[in-house]
Amino acid sequence: MNAIRLKEKKRLPLWFRILTDLLIVALISGVFAVYYLLLPKKAESMGTLEGLDQVRSFALPADPLATDLPELLSAVLAEFKVGEEERQVLAAYGDGEKELLLTRCERTAGEEKIVYFSADIFVTDIRVLRTNVSTDENGTIVNRSVKEQAEQANALLALTGDTFGMSKDGVIVRNGQLYRDDTRTANDLCLLCADGTMKIYEQSDGYGFEDLSQNGIWQAFTFGPSLLDRNGNPKKNYNIAASHLSDLSYSHPRAAIGMVAPGHFVFVLVDGREMNGSKGADFPTLSEIMKNEGCSVAYNLDGGRSAVMVYDGQWVNAPYKNGRGVSDILYISKAPVLENKEEHA
Repeated sequence: MNAIRLKEKKRLPLWFRILTDLLIVALISGVFAVYYLLLPKKAESMGTLEGLDQVRSFALPADPLATDLPELLSAVLAEFKVGEEERQVLAAYGDGEKELLLTRCERTAGEEKIVYFSADIFVTDIRVLRTNVSTDENGTIVNRSVKEQAEQANALLALTGDTFGMSKDGVIVRNGQLYRDDTRTANDLCLLCADGTMKIYEQSDGYGFEDLSQNGIWQAFTFGPSLLDRNGNPKKNYNIAASHLSDLSYSHPRAAIGMVAPGHFVFVLVDGREMNGSKGADFPTLSEIMKNEGCSVAYNLDGGRSAVMVYDGQWVNAPYKNGRGVSDILYISKAPVLENKEEHA
């Protein structure tokens, strides 16, 4: 009997299989990017949140320029030092709702320079801290520059936000309007609340949206990470998605918001990638900056080329490659925003 030989199935070369796998991964990633990043999204509010009728009022400092700062600050454009940092006052502003002090800060990290801009903001009411979502006439989110959005919103001071138009999960609240209530995100959440506080929620806190809503949410951001621990000290471990692990050790332009005390907030913008001769900051350095600014709570916002601060229609910092369009900003309005002047008298 003749033996019947079965031909062995010829295996594809290893290089071909690897290439095929890579192409499949690229295809899946491309579909993901198109769906979540490129397809236009509507900015559809789910309604106004409750609890904002119980907002807390704050008295403005009699002299914001002297608050926690040397008397030299009474002169705009004064130069002074805090520790080893060189500082220069760029602007000071006050009205019945808010007071603001904008400074340029320069420090050294080894042989390299870091330039950042800090805005101390005192408000009578959390509702003075506004956000803007960039949309077209149909309510579809469109990316616009921070400067363009600041002009549209009549902003005195504006800072890049959390680019929620590019995200798919997390809790999003803008000026008391709920846009998303998904608490399944792995990101740290940042809330600005009716009592004038800033609160951070981490995934390990095991919260639900009902837990969050008890705060009377005025703004909610999903980006991060949180920069300071529960004691107000720079974190040793950061909640960073696997795709952003490089942020821990590499320096980039950065944007952040912090709270010194209820009603007293800080916007920080760190130049990087050699703009203004500044190397930028990694998360440990950014955390240290926010701590030194007096913050007890601090939160990282969108950075890199998106990191832009605008004051009175002009760039404060030197944006990398002139910045780029973003979906949203934080800002302080030039005009009064509180309807009842007696609310903060």
